[in-house]
Amino acid sequence: MTNTTGLIHPNNAEMRMYPTEELIRIHRKEMMAEAERQREVRSMAAGRRWRAIARYAARRAESAEQR
Repeated sequence: MTNTTGLIHPNNAEMRMYPTEELIRIHRKEMMAEAERQREVRSMAAGRRWRAIARYAARRAESAEQR
């Protein structure tokens, strides 16, 4: 997902031209931010998964005690 709001100014008819290195740096920064967001999402999903496994294990232990 590339954010081009910094490249085009709506009040200005011209577009700012960035050197290749600057475009690469901007793209790399956006990709790193996206990777960090995905890492956080995976971390939260893993937490929910482990809680669900713990609840399942607790139910199984409780039903084993009742037998």
